[in-house]
Amino acid sequence: MTETVSLTLKIDPVLKETLKAIALENQTSVSQEVTRRLLITLEGAKEPEVDNQDTAEELSEQLSAAELKQVRALLKKSKKKK
Repeated sequence: MTETVSLTLKIDPVLKETLKAIALENQTSVSQEVTRRLLITLEGAKEPEVDNQDTAEELSEQLSAAELKQVRALLKKSKKKK
């Protein structure tokens, strides 16, 4: 965007505070945060993933019957201690 224009909106005060908090968290202005969210909505795009840099999870095999038995025994022990 090379040119911006002013737009006045009337919104709920709680929504405004929510937007301020989100903008602060994302280290952007409220205007930039609202613009980003509107573009995402209007373009039908989904928000970028939080951590998507070569961090695909590896699928592991299910636990065997013996392993499940051990897990259940550990859970029972922890319940008894409480």
